[in-house]
Amino acid sequence: MKVFISMGMKSKSTEQVRVEMEKVFSYIEDKLPEAELVDSIINGAGMAIARRGDDLAMWYLAKSIEKMSEADIVFFVNNWQDFRGCVAERKVAESYNKFCVDIEFNIDK
Repeated sequence: MKVFISMGMKSKSTEQVRVEMEKVFSYIEDKLPEAELVDSIINGAGMAIARRGDDLAMWYLAKSIEKMSEADIVFFVNNWQDFRGCVAERKVAESYNKFCVDIEFNIDK
């Protein structure tokens, strides 16, 4: 079963996002041992968007949605509603009948 994780990435480095996503996936994997993570991280996205703005952010969102299409379940983490990319991913996921799950997770553990 393939899972996609949607979580806020604004102002975070690629490495920080990767570490946080691995923690969330580990939590999911404990509950769903057959889970396989769809890797949606694009190296350097945060810095590139910071330099180039919304047009590039939209390009990265499109790539993220492309990756999400591979998933059986989409997990939305913590305050995903506060991030426009996550909100857009949720709308797309629901429109295309993806199974969506909201989770609260203490990433600092």
